[in-house]
Amino acid sequence: MKKILWLTVFCSLLFGKNIVDIYRNDGIQNVERYLEKKLKSQTFWLNYIKNRNTDFGYYENLEYLIVAVKSEKKIYIYKNSKEGLKLLKTQFVIVGKAGDKLREGDLKTPVGVYRLLRKFKPDDQFYGPFAYALSYPNTFDKLKGKSGHGIWIHGSPLDGTPRNSQSKGCIVLDNKKLKDLDKLINPKKTLLIIAEKSLNKVTKGEISTILVSLFKWRYAWKKSDIENYLDFYSDDFKRFDGKRKKAFARMKRIIFSRKEKKEILFKNINIAPYPSIENKNIFRITFYEKYKARKYKFNGKKELYVELKDNQFKILSEK
Repeated sequence: MKKILWLTVFCSLLFGKNIVDIYRNDGIQNVERYLEKKLKSQTFWLNYIKNRNTDFGYYENLEYLIVAVKSEKKIYIYKNSKEGLKLLKTQFVIVGKAGDKLREGDLKTPVGVYRLLRKFKPDDQFYGPFAYALSYPNTFDKLKGKSGHGIWIHGSPLDGTPRNSQSKGCIVLDNKKLKDLDKLINPKKTLLIIAEKSLNKVTKGEISTILVSLFKWRYAWKKSDIENYLDFYSDDFKRFDGKRKKAFARMKRIIFSRKEKKEILFKNINIAPYPSIENKNIFRITFYEKYKARKYKFNGKKELYVELKDNQFKILSEK
């Protein structure tokens, strides 16, 4: 009971209404309805992020963002905070051929959003003192049939041999700059966006629309509202396992028909713009999901790739 009362007082301060009175007069279910309504309100989210820099996304548990622009041969390193992204440093780099990476051996640096999986020492001194392995191909890359591996951020030859003006698909830094980067970031809490040309800035309207859509999707899921739930999925949807929308919808209709009571919570939401050669307005969304139903429980990371279209996101892929 003390926990509930503390939560209602906290929410009163956050949402600008005396939720204690709602709880006292109408009960906890009405508090929940009120909060659900707020989470589906664009006005709420616009106010929530009004003092945050969202030029290159919205991040709740990311420490650093690196934006690589291939045509400029530069990386921009940002620190994330409650105020959003702050530029720390810009560095020149070497990248691969122009265009998105499609297959093994095309010598192109991929366009997309990637995690820094691990730091390691390459066997060949040609790649410098250490490297960061990137998560190429990511889920979206695989579903689009892209191939290849071994895409890194790495240094220059230790013996001083001059580098060519192009890499084989990796992002290459001068060794001193690579070491400076290593001192600056925490690779486990860093995300890398690679764009072909300058990345368009994300508007607060786009971020708020995505957050509203995310919680409307969650609400339809929670209430087993199958038609509204499926409306959030693109006709081109393909799940991480290759399941298309028709088969996915058939499976979900069976599950939703049970009308099970569900608890679905999202936290640590990160929204990154996903560069597209086709100039589509795509975003990568990750969050920690807590799902609890009578026959199934899940606690873990969720990953969505969505296209923002007609003031609503359409889910292209889900994992």
